[in-house]
Amino acid sequence: MDVYTVKSILQGMHLAVYSTIKPGGLHRLRLEAGIDHVYSSILSVSDYLLEATSLGVRVRRGELAATHMGFGKLLAKALREAYRWNPKHVYPDYIVPSMVYAFAIAYSEPESIISDYGKVKRGLELVLYSRNWREIKSFIDSLKSIHREDMYQHLTMTGYTGLGAIQGETSFHDVFSTLASKWPGYRSLDLREGISHYVKKLLEYYHKYNDANNALIKLYIDLVTPRMPEWAKRELEKAVSEGLMLTKEGSKKLFNIDLKLRREGVGFEEYTALLGVIAGLAVYEGLRP
Repeated sequence: MDVYTVKSILQGMHLAVYSTIKPGGLHRLRLEAGIDHVYSSILSVSDYLLEATSLGVRVRRGELAATHMGFGKLLAKALREAYRWNPKHVYPDYIVPSMVYAFAIAYSEPESIISDYGKVKRGLELVLYSRNWREIKSFIDSLKSIHREDMYQHLTMTGYTGLGAIQGETSFHDVFSTLASKWPGYRSLDLREGISHYVKKLLEYYHKYNDANNALIKLYIDLVTPRMPEWAKRELEKAVSEGLMLTKEGSKKLFNIDLKLRREGVGFEEYTALLGVIAGLAVYEGLRP
């Protein structure tokens, strides 16, 4: 089960990163360099994903108290491992949610992410509502050590390195919610976000199109449409009605929308992390390439 969980997470991330064409997002037809670095970042921590599942099992069995499992230190080790593999850029918004879900799934052993989400949520809460400042600080400090000063400074500016945090007023949930304001991947850890709703929707699209690639594109469009220019919204509606990548007409429209967005400097690459977490949970549920 633990290996299946990790495989599901990695497969979901792979599908999300390389699915094409996602207008304004990452996909395998982009000519710019760097897309492989994104997936490499999550692939490089596969051993730590397994370690997160091991922690989940040990806590479930009562062999280890949740308050002493050292999850923040585990996150820090994983991020530094990703940096050793690819020092150019590490993607914590992909890695961190993946590890938290790996723990929660192993802890809860759900038969279904959707129908048993209450059980998964309890596993998430063990990590997210922890107020162990040493563990939280280990994670925050690791962001600086892997040269993600953008995330580190964002937390610093919002006060998560100050006295209030040291006094136990800060949880992992607070930290991740703050990061989610700029990096949507962390939104998957917001218990108010209702990620099971997105997993269900992705699976519905999968059954509708009988095609994982098209299902992911449709969910991506759902996620980013509120931020799209008005002209793009109109064109995306046409692309959806024409079948997206399942038809020549839909494919051409997606290509042209993507091209125009890039010419205008409009991009939504940061949403791929959120899409990847959702896809990983959907793979666990039965979605296949």
